[in-house]
Amino acid sequence: MEVEGTLKKTFMMDGPVLISVSTDPNALAMPPKIEFEQLKGFALSMSKLIMKGQISQVIDTIKSNANHIREIF
Repeated sequence: MEVEGTLKKTFMMDGPVLISVSTDPNALAMPPKIEFEQLKGFALSMSKLIMKGQISQVIDTIKSNANHIREIF
C-alpha cells in the first residue's frame, strides 16, 4: 500500500488536495469495543440478506472480515 507515502506528499503540498482511496465495500469498521446492540444489528442485517436470497453478499462479508473474528471473541 502507498498510503503513508501519499499522505506525506499531500501534507507537503500547498492548497487543496484530493486523495482517492479504494476500500473493500464488505470490510467492517471495527470499534475498540463491540456493544451488544451493534452485534444484534449486524446479525439482523446478515439475516435479512439471507432471507432476501443474497447469500453471496453474506459470504463476501465473511471472507473480507475473517481476520477480525479473533478480535471479537
